[in-house]
Amino acid sequence: MRVPFSSFVCSFALTLSASAGSVPQSQHIWIITEENHSYEEVIGNSNMPYFNSLTKKYAVAAQYYANLHNSLTDLMLVVAGQNVTLWDGTTSCYDVDNVVRHLLLQGMTWKSYQEDLPYAGFTGLRWDGYLRRHNPLIDFIDVCAPSQKLNDVPYSQLAKDIANNATPNYAFISPNKWHDAHDGTLAQADQWLSQQVPKILALPEFQSGGDGLLFIVWDEGTHTDDRCSSSNSNGCGGRIANLVIGPKVKRGFKSQVLYHHQSLMHTVCDAFGFTKCPGAAGNAPSMSDVF
Repeated sequence: MRVPFSSFVCSFALTLSASAGSVPQSQHIWIITEENHSYEEVIGNSNMPYFNSLTKKYAVAAQYYANLHNSLTDLMLVVAGQNVTLWDGTTSCYDVDNVVRHLLLQGMTWKSYQEDLPYAGFTGLRWDGYLRRHNPLIDFIDVCAPSQKLNDVPYSQLAKDIANNATPNYAFISPNKWHDAHDGTLAQADQWLSQQVPKILALPEFQSGGDGLLFIVWDEGTHTDDRCSSSNSNGCGGRIANLVIGPKVKRGFKSQVLYHHQSLMHTVCDAFGFTKCPGAAGNAPSMSDVF
């Protein structure tokens, strides 16, 4: 992945302020990541009818920008609020604050559901359509521990967990490199979402009065899209779509607040009631206006 010359994580100034609303508490947060397409390629695209049907029902962060052009580093910001490494080939376990550390402190559960992962706890860089660099949670000492690493599971485990009422408090989902639009088409990504997302939305927490929260977010824009904001066209990772789904999310809403990946992390912290939020997420604006 191309990394901009400027810096690992672009600095940004908020040109708009979030509303005074608060993020509702949740015990059920889901994140699905997609790859390498800018906002304008996705929103309104006739090849993505399912995804766009969800944008009409729920909320979209319409001024959401990736921090830079590097998949793993962007995704680290989603789960740790900071750029931990630029090396896509890392197999290290970093002692860096992250979402799993706080989940464990609060007695909560987590799983990383990875399509084409050959078996639970696999630490290789790739297997079939699985790419480790799209799976940021396994690069922290909290997850490398023997008691936790088996929570990194093949995607097929999700169906079993749903059937057994055993889904975790926090679920991080990576489709394979064809279904996340990295190597495949947006139509393929949309078809996968249309088959898999309804299974999540059928869970009790996504029914009326429930506390479920699902983010479908792109890691970065196309590699020719370096925007940091609507007024700054250089130095970051481009404008991307972040769809926020849940019973307490505003219907058909498009947020015009400037957000980056650390804002998603801050929103997760607020929803779970963490007393501290990792990295730069602690000072980032929470996405409170979508509720």
